[in-house]
Amino acid sequence: MKKLYLAKIFHKRCNPRANEFSYNGFYISFDIDKAESMNSLLFGVNRRRIFSFKNCDHGFRNSKSLRSWANHILNLSGVSDFKGQIVLQTFPRVFGMVFNPVSFWFCYEGNKCKYIISEVNNTFGETHAYLIETNDDTKSGTLPKKFHVSPFFDIQGEYNFDFSEKNTAEIKLFNDEELQIITNIKGNEIEWSLLNFIKLVIKYPLYSLLIQFLIHYQALKLYLMKNKFYSKPTKTRSEVTYEY
Repeated sequence: MKKLYLAKIFHKRCNPRANEFSYNGFYISFDIDKAESMNSLLFGVNRRRIFSFKNCDHGFRNSKSLRSWANHILNLSGVSDFKGQIVLQTFPRVFGMVFNPVSFWFCYEGNKCKYIISEVNNTFGETHAYLIETNDDTKSGTLPKKFHVSPFFDIQGEYNFDFSEKNTAEIKLFNDEELQIITNIKGNEIEWSLLNFIKLVIKYPLYSLLIQFLIHYQALKLYLMKNKFYSKPTKTRSEVTYEY
């Protein structure tokens, strides 16, 4: 299973000074146990291509399997011996470059998504996982913020992760029940084809650099707007936040 999506990414800061932006892009999703099926003329798995996916960009950040990391996070969260399908949604490398602010790991039991791991990265090379449990009635969950992402927010408040809308992932940050940030990515599936990848490389030849540029450009705007600046704290030893 492999899928390709055009995407609309939106980010809004609500307090103390409002700032918002959006941009277009694309992402992929695939069964982590069948990643090799993505190999083609333009797309490579752990090999050089115009578009590529490398295990070292995720999980343990080494040659260990993606499933071993997912099972590790699930085990830390009290879920043992998980054997279901796991689908990873993420940005691929383009010309060898990538930055993923967040990737989503959808863990299925049968045809039902049972757990979702949000693998969050910051620009300091650090990562932290948030895990929510889902069911037929709800595909959302609230967890305390435990990881430094932006120098304009300290580590306070709680995240609401919401996957209720098809092909949409939305994260809201609240502090004292007041909305601080809302960010989402909405996908529109297109055919996984050579032609579509050619179109994407023409339209987004520097996609990964664009993402990083927008992050730092928006940070500069917030700095010039005199938002309070928070120094990066020492990262917590905890690898995953899973209950509230």
